[in-house]
Amino acid sequence: MSKKKSTVWLHFSEEKEKKVKCLFCGQVLSVSNGSTCGLIRHLNKRHPTQIITRQGLQECEISVSNVSDENNYSASQPGARESVHDARPSNTSSRAGTISQYFERPLPMTKQRNIDNQLVKMVVKEYQPLCIVEDPEFKRFINMLNPNYKLPTRKTLSTSLIPAAYKETLEAVKNRLSKAFAICLTVDGWTSRAHDSFFSVTAHYISESSERTFLASDLITCVSYADRHTGENIKNKLREICDECGIANKIAVIVTDNAANMKAAVRDGGWRHWGCFAHTLNLIAQAGLTEIQAVLDKVKSIVRFFKKSSYAYAKLKNTSESMQIPMLKLINDVVTRWNSTYEMLERFLKLKDAVIATLALVKSSMQVRDEFVKGIAPLNNEEWLIVAEVVKVMEIFKCITTLVSQEKHVSASSIMLYVKQLKKHLQSFAIKELACSVQKMVQKLVHELNDRFKDIETNELITQATILDPRLKKFGFINELSYKSAVDKLYSKVANITIANQEIEIVEANESQ
Repeated sequence: MSKKKSTVWLHFSEEKEKKVKCLFCGQVLSVSNGSTCGLIRHLNKRHPTQIITRQGLQECEISVSNVSDENNYSASQPGARESVHDARPSNTSSRAGTISQYFERPLPMTKQRNIDNQLVKMVVKEYQPLCIVEDPEFKRFINMLNPNYKLPTRKTLSTSLIPAAYKETLEAVKNRLSKAFAICLTVDGWTSRAHDSFFSVTAHYISESSERTFLASDLITCVSYADRHTGENIKNKLREICDECGIANKIAVIVTDNAANMKAAVRDGGWRHWGCFAHTLNLIAQAGLTEIQAVLDKVKSIVRFFKKSSYAYAKLKNTSESMQIPMLKLINDVVTRWNSTYEMLERFLKLKDAVIATLALVKSSMQVRDEFVKGIAPLNNEEWLIVAEVVKVMEIFKCITTLVSQEKHVSASSIMLYVKQLKKHLQSFAIKELACSVQKMVQKLVHELNDRFKDIETNELITQATILDPRLKKFGFINELSYKSAVDKLYSKVANITIANQEIEIVEANESQ
C-alpha cells in the first residue's frame, strides 16, 4: 500500500491481499483501490463514538490561511503595513499560538495506538474508573506530556477500546491454551455484599514458545451466576466453559474448596479433584481455635470497642506514643479470611501494655458512654499467657498458607513436606507445660491434621509431583513404603507412554552418532 496519511488508518490493521481488519470489531474490509471511503463509512456506522479526524490539524490550516490572508492584505494596501506593525504587540500571543499549532505534527498511527493501549491497561489492571479520561487535571497532565495526543472520550473507551483489547487478549489466551499439553483449573463461587452471585474459573498451565517457557495463570471466566449452586448446575457450567475454550480433553485436575457441591460437580463430571490446601489448613486452624473460644471472644470485644470509639482509639494512640510502642492498628478477624485470627492475636499481643493502660484509663473516664464500655472486660494474666502460646502454635499455619498462596510458583509438590513440618511443629511442644485450653487446641489440631491428610501419601497426583520435584524427591515422604510404591507407579506410568515414530528416529540417529 502507498504511504498512509489519513488518520482513518489508526483504527485498522493490515491484512494480506490488500485487506484491513477493524481494531474494534475485527471485521475485515477490502482496500484494493487504496480509498478510505469504505473505512470511514464503517467507522461512522459501527463505531460512531470514535473520533476519526484531527481537529488540531484543521485549526492549524485555518490559522495559517488567516495569516497568509493578513499578509496579502498588508501588501496590497499602501498604509496598511504601518497599521499592522503598530497592532502587532496586541496579536503576539495569538500569532505565537498559531505558529505553535502549525508546527505540531499529528502522532503516527502506531504511536497513537500504543498510547491508547497503555491507557486501557492502566484502567483495567489498576482498577481505574472510566471517568478518569474526563478529569480536567488528568487531561492537563496528559497534555503536558504529549500535546499531540488526543484522549479518547469515556464512551469511546468503554464501547470501543476496552472491547477491542478484550478480544485481542481473549484470542491470545485461547492460542496459548490450544498449545498447552495439560491444564489445571481452580474454580470458585461466591456472593457479593450486594447479594450478586459470581462464578470464576482460572486455568494454570505451562506455556511454551520459541522465546521462553513459563508458568501461566489466566482467568478464563468470571460471570454472574444466578442459578442454584447445585453440583449438577456447576458441572454443566464447567463443561460449557471447557468446551468454549477448547480444553475439555486437557484437564489434569480441578482444585476447589471443600464444599460438598463443588466436590460433587467435579466428581460427577469425571474430572480429578483436589481440595484447596490453604482452605483445608484454614478449616483445621478454625477447628483448633474453638478450644480457646472464650478468650477469642474477649479479644474480639476489645478490638471492636477500640474500632467503634474514636475517643478510645485516640487514647490508645497517645498511650502507645508515651510508652514508645509503635502505633499499629488493631485487627479484627474474619472467619473467611485466612490467617486473620492469628493476625488479630499477634497484633493484640504487640500492643499489650498500651491496651491494658488505655482500658483502665477509659473505664475510669466519664467521656465514654456506658453502652460502649458495657461488656468490655480486660484479659487477666492467664488469658494473656494463652494468647502468647496460641501465637507461637499458629505461626507456622500463617507461614505455610502464605507460601502456598503464591501465584508464580508450583506448590503441589511441596504439600507433603508442609504436612510433615506441621506435624513435627505441633509435636515439638511440651503439652504439659502449656495452658489447659492450649493443650486441647494442640491435640485438636493434630487430630484434624491426621484426619484430613491421612491419604496424602497414597494420592497419585501429589506423590508423583513430589518425586519429580528435584528439590524434594523422597524427603517429602514420612513412610518409606509409600515412597517405594509411588516410584513403582510412576515407572509403570512412564513405561506406558508411546513415543511418536518421528521422535524415535531422532533418538536413534543421535545414538548412532
